[in-house]
Amino acid sequence: MTDSDEEFLTIGVFARTSGLTPSALRFYDDCGLLVPASIDAKSGYRYYTRAQSKRANIIRQLREIGMPLDKVASALDGDGAAAVEIVDRHVEDLAAHARAAAEAAVSIRRLFDETYCTATVSVAEFASAVAQVSSAAGTSDDFPVLRGVLIEVDGSSVTLTATDRYRLSTRSLVAQCSPGAAWSRIASVGSLGSVTATGTLVLTATDDSMVIDSDGARATVDPVDGEFPDWRTIMDGLAPTVTRVVLQRDFVPLGGGTLRIEAGPNGVRVGGVAIPAQVTGSESVVFFDAAVLQAAVESAVGPDLMLDIAAPDHPMLVRSAVDGALTTLVMPVLG
Repeated sequence: MTDSDEEFLTIGVFARTSGLTPSALRFYDDCGLLVPASIDAKSGYRYYTRAQSKRANIIRQLREIGMPLDKVASALDGDGAAAVEIVDRHVEDLAAHARAAAEAAVSIRRLFDETYCTATVSVAEFASAVAQVSSAAGTSDDFPVLRGVLIEVDGSSVTLTATDRYRLSTRSLVAQCSPGAAWSRIASVGSLGSVTATGTLVLTATDDSMVIDSDGARATVDPVDGEFPDWRTIMDGLAPTVTRVVLQRDFVPLGGGTLRIEAGPNGVRVGGVAIPAQVTGSESVVFFDAAVLQAAVESAVGPDLMLDIAAPDHPMLVRSAVDGALTTLVMPVLG
């Protein structure tokens, strides 16, 4: 950072003032929508100014009504009249299938006498995360631990992770947590699919499992024994990205067999079909099992995807453009 009369805010402080999560700010920096005012050359820490709060708030509100990244960029780059027209057209497009949303009162339950902390999260968000992440869980009896979903609870979040060795999906949810020790459990996929209530639910650890309280009912989760792979080490060990693609997931053509993805300065072709996309970096050609890639695309959050390609024999990172909280690794195959 350099000396300046302008106050610099850390990414955590700026996230709280703007209503965006730190992962969302990193995503919007990577795609050029909201670039930090300063980046420390040694540590890589991002810093923002209060003057950027207006742009951050506009981005947050446009994304909350489901506006794709390209339309958000056009609204921000245009004048006031053009931006209003873009918003109006987007709302008109949504009107046919939009449903009214009511803000529900969040019941925060704190169990101070428990050894482990408890976590209160939205039922809708938890059910959505289970559906998205569990699609990456394994089905083979050879690796029974991979047939479960790893649930990690700390002081501020609940993280769900699953992998079948060919694909890995992880999603973090903001949670209200009581005092107590952080914990993790591996839960069978089937025992997590029974959450149907509305409002909020509370996750509580037991000595060998966990329970879910929602809408006055309590369900005990079926535990899965074993040691889950260290997914954070896997993420940290990824090779640097050489090609980044931002595209709308509805435009990704998927079929059977092996799928070829070509990305570079001339655009993107998936299975030989040219699709609209924003590409940065050098040219890459990678191949994927269409069924594996399709599962990753279908489980993504929101209308947009960011694909980070490192090499033909390295996993591709698939990030959802809503807030960057859902991340998936997809292993390539030989072409």
